[in-house]
Amino acid sequence: MKTLSRENGRGKREMGLARVTIKDVAEAAGVGVSTASRALNNRRDVSEKTRRHVLAVAERLGYVPNSLARGLLLGKTKTIGVVVSSILNPFYAAVVAGIENRLSANDYKTLLFNSDEHPEQEFAAVKMLMEQRVDGVILAPVAAESVTVEHLVDAGIPFVLVARTASHPMADYVVCDDFAIGHLATKALIDKGHKRILMVNSVGNSSAKLRWEGYRAALEEAGIPYDERLVRPVSPFEPVENAVSEALDEGLKPTAIFSFCDYMALGIMKVLRERRIRIPQDMALISCDNLDFTALLDPPLTTIHIPKYEIGVEAAEALLAKIEGDEERRERVVAPSLIERGSV
Repeated sequence: MKTLSRENGRGKREMGLARVTIKDVAEAAGVGVSTASRALNNRRDVSEKTRRHVLAVAERLGYVPNSLARGLLLGKTKTIGVVVSSILNPFYAAVVAGIENRLSANDYKTLLFNSDEHPEQEFAAVKMLMEQRVDGVILAPVAAESVTVEHLVDAGIPFVLVARTASHPMADYVVCDDFAIGHLATKALIDKGHKRILMVNSVGNSSAKLRWEGYRAALEEAGIPYDERLVRPVSPFEPVENAVSEALDEGLKPTAIFSFCDYMALGIMKVLRERRIRIPQDMALISCDNLDFTALLDPPLTTIHIPKYEIGVEAAEALLAKIEGDEERRERVVAPSLIERGSV
């Protein structure tokens, strides 16, 4: 997946993600900036023909007026936009439940969008929310280097990141400690005597990077050499079974697997069963999220618990405070915990 960064202006333009300014609209319409401004604000000192022309150009370019951002600060629609990877993922379903319950207690309603891990889809969702004049946005960013986050900052819209962070210095967030997740899971396997630990990781997002750092730190603390061949990043559009099968076929001889999430663990278990590799006798398996189904698997899955619902509640509370004008920076990191079952 291509990662967009602040320097990648050309990529933004090609994807239609660059922020269109009123100057861009004026140049494309062949009028002055002041004329474009008057037309966009429905001033009477602009002819109807010019007004329609400027509005048509603005719509074609995807211009979002700054007046919308100002309106978000001066008036309220009692609506919050929420953009997550997929509501079909039980992890995000629990997060959204926390968000919605906290917001509804304050008479806010939510507009929910899925990014499906596509940066373009994420940006389009946020743009639509801006057009709907939402009072704020809660976002689980697709990428650590996020064009969408940059756009929210530039537009002056209150927002809070949830479950994942982004590199922008002005981004508030509520997340679980992903470094601790990686360290806790790896140490749990090391404590069981494992040294060849295959990490099946995600890619591109902040959680993947931090969990990998925790994994590597735990190995170093135990005096176990780091082997980059034992780390297999898997994109959201790639079957996890392929990455696991390739690692096993390469003769790396892992004795344990650390899965980025419980959903990935299902694919890993499928591969191990097909190869008649017993869990945990032949291969230990640990995962992350503690989704409800993990206790029902055979064997029950050892996993790292993330307080999903509570993270959603705290993200909503942080955003409500920002909407009310609280300028305090919020960088909330909650602690994970190990749920030991029968797979290690």
